[in-house]
This record gives sequence, structure tokens and C-alpha cells, in this order.
Amino acid sequence: MMNNKKLVILIIFVLCAGCFHEKAPTPSPHITRSTVKEKRNAVLSMVQGDNIQVQDESAPKRNIPTKGITFVDELHGYGFTSGNGETTLMQTGDGGITWKVQKGLAPLTAPSSLSFLDYRTGWVLTKETNGQKSELRLTADGGQTWEVIAQDLPGLEGKNEVAFFRFFNRQTGLIAVRSDKDLILIRTQDGGITWLASNRIPMPGAGVITFLSSKEGWFMGAGASSSSGSNEKGKETVVLYHMTDGGTWEEAGKIATSLMPQALTFADASHGFALLQSNRQNPEQEQGRQLLRTSDGGKTWSQHTFPTAFQPLDASLQLSFLTSSSGWLWDARNVWKTKDGGLNWKLLLPQAVK
Repeated sequence: MMNNKKLVILIIFVLCAGCFHEKAPTPSPHITRSTVKEKRNAVLSMVQGDNIQVQDESAPKRNIPTKGITFVDELHGYGFTSGNGETTLMQTGDGGITWKVQKGLAPLTAPSSLSFLDYRTGWVLTKETNGQKSELRLTADGGQTWEVIAQDLPGLEGKNEVAFFRFFNRQTGLIAVRSDKDLILIRTQDGGITWLASNRIPMPGAGVITFLSSKEGWFMGAGASSSSGSNEKGKETVVLYHMTDGGTWEEAGKIATSLMPQALTFADASHGFALLQSNRQNPEQEQGRQLLRTSDGGKTWSQHTFPTAFQPLDASLQLSFLTSSSGWLWDARNVWKTKDGGLNWKLLLPQAVK
């Protein structure tokens, strides 16, 4: 019996010794979580870059696409041109110097968007209008023949605007449809045959939008005026937002400028470009046109000013970059090309046949 008592005492002592020697937990460090309010006070890192050079700033109007231009490589591109209430598809095989009407696609009354994965594979999206259902057409031979693969797509009813449309690979595509206050993301994983619409996503305001994948995107829009003192006039801002989860916009920072965002595009996850220009309706605001460039995924941007002699048609001026160096600018009459990331632009004119 005495031995049993000693054994029990020994066990209790060992257990208690473990308790005494167990390291006491240290207090958790204070973790500050980023909130939308905190991000709204952030200012994007901006660096003044070189002024932009443009060769042959203007030229007589010629027959080129007026919207939806998309390039798949340095030579091949597609776009829409409108006339007589109908829209036709145009194609270039020399990088945008010359364009010709693509005969395989009949004229459309209400095309919304165009996306080509390569010079053979492409999709044309038409929005519901005048009682006609929305539909998606596919070509596998560079636009010579087309097949309707989907109709009555969700979210394309009424007056909603198709703000973005793109296939990222042969199976995965995204349609971003926006109203005044909301955004709906419509996704496909089977090449466009079936589509699934997201819930309504609140929009930060009016602005331009682009996506890198079916879940990651960027939005740039005009922010509210702010002032640091009661006697100081409010200062205009442009606000950049980033989405990584396919459903939430997070503010990435502000830019102090009264110029308005007109186009936004990312060539890859690091290299992005934004086109800003003056609001012609308010002559008291800052005038001019700028290109913003980032090479670190939107953390820092450089500002580059266009020459005052460069006077394209502002309302239709658009921007597209295929890589970090190759890009195109176009309005309703001309196309310009850059090979150095937007620092130098050259007007693309048809060459005379000798």
C-alpha cells in the first residue's frame, strides 16, 4: 500500500512539474487590418515621366474600325465599323496599316463586344435589343464562318452596358455588364456554351474598367473633391480600385488630377496603362491628355503628357496594349502605334503602291 501511495505521489509530481515548466503564452501583437476608409486616404505613388512624342498627329479620315479593336499579335487585329444603322467586322493583317471588311459575318444591328484569342479563334457578342435575344457567335477560321453557340445570355437584358468582354483562353471567358450603380460578372468555363451570372456588385462610380482574369480586375474613376482647409478650393481626384476575388472592389489609391479616365488596360499582371484627358465641358479644369504607366501592378505610376498638337477625336479615343511595349491608340478616323510602351506614337497610314 505504501508503494502504491508513493507511485501516485510521483505521478502527480511529474504532471505538476509539466504545468510549472510550460511556457506561458505571450500576448498576441496588435494587428491593424486595412479598411476601405484607411485605403481612401492613400495616395498613389506618381513619378513625372518623359513627354510623349507623336509623329503625324492628324490625317484625313480613312476606312478603319471605329470600336472594339482587338489585336492578337503584331500583325493581326479585328474591329467593328458602323454605317447605315449596321455594323460590320473589319480585319487587318499588317498591324493596323490597312483594314478590309470581313465578309464571313453578316452586318449586325447591335454588336456589343468582340474578343479574339488568336488570328483564327474569336467570339462576337450581341446584346438583347428590339425584341431580339442576345447571342454569342464563334469562329474558328479567322472570321470566314460563324456559328451561334449561345443565346439569351443572363444579365444582358434592358439598357445595361457591356463594359468588358474577353476570352482569356479557349474555355474561360468573362462579360462585365454594368448599370448606373451595379456590376454583374457573367462567366463561362466551357468556351461560351453556358454562362453563370454573379450577384450584383456595387460600383464605386462612373469610370473605366478592365480585367486580367475572370476574378481579377481594375477600375479607375473620378473621385469626390476634397480640401485641406475651409478656404482652399476642393481638389479633383481620380481613384483606382482593384478586385482580386471576383466580387469586391478595394481602393488602391488616389491621383490628384482633374483629368478624366477614358481608357484602362493591362498587358499583364505588372504592366498597366491608363488614358486620361480633360473634361471639355468644364473649361476651368486642367486641360490636356496624359498616359499613366505602371510596371509593378499598380503600386507606382508614371505620368506622360501628350503634345498639344495631338488632337484626335476625344469622344472615341481608345487604347489597347498587347504587350508591355506594343500598343495602339485609335479614334473614329486614325490608328497610332507604339513600340516602346507609349512614349512614342506613329500614325499608321497605308503605303503607296509603287
